[in-house]
Amino acid sequence: MAQRAFPLAWTVDDLDLLPDDGNRYEIIDGELFVTPAPIYLHQRAQMQLISRILGYVEALDLELLAAPTAVRASEFTEVQPDLLVLYRSPPNALEARWVPMPMLALAVEILSPSTRQRDRGLKRRTYLANGVAEYWIVDLKRRCVEVWRASAESAAVVTGTLTWQPLLHEAPLQLDLLAVFARILDDA
Repeated sequence: MAQRAFPLAWTVDDLDLLPDDGNRYEIIDGELFVTPAPIYLHQRAQMQLISRILGYVEALDLELLAAPTAVRASEFTEVQPDLLVLYRSPPNALEARWVPMPMLALAVEILSPSTRQRDRGLKRRTYLANGVAEYWIVDLKRRCVEVWRASAESAAVVTGTLTWQPLLHEAPLQLDLLAVFARILDDA
C-alpha cells in the first residue's frame, strides 16, 4: 500500500521531522511554507531595528527576540517573525521551544520577494487573529512600515516617525524611519 509523502495537514510535531538545512519552516492552518535564509539586506534591516528598539524594550522590562524563534498559535500554526517583542518570558523560558502568540506585544516581518504576499496576507491575519497587539511590515523598497493593530481595518503606512507604545502608562518609542532606512540602504 502506498503512503502519502506529505501529510494532508501539517502539525507543529511534523516540523521536528524536517531537516535542519538553513531554511525556515513555518505552518499556517496546516499548510507548510519553506523560506530560504534571508539575504544580506534583510539581515542588515533586522540588526538596525534591533539596535534601535532594544534599549527601549529593556527599559520597559519587555523582551526582544529575533528569528529564528517559533511562535505558536495552535497545533496547526507556527511561524517565525523576523523580530518579536514579548510582554513577558514564556513559561519555562530556559527550555521553551516556542512562544505562545498572545504573549507578543509586537511582531515584525521584513518583506522579501519570496515572503511579500504571505507576510501581507496570511501571516498578518494569523498574528492579528491570535492576540498579537501590533504587527509591522517593513518594506525596504518603499521605505515604509505598515503598522497593523488588532482592532484596525487597515494599516497605517508610516514613512516619517513611527510611534510605538506597548504600555499605555509609559512614554512611546519614536523611530525616525528616514534615518533607519538611510542606514540600512547605505545612503546616510
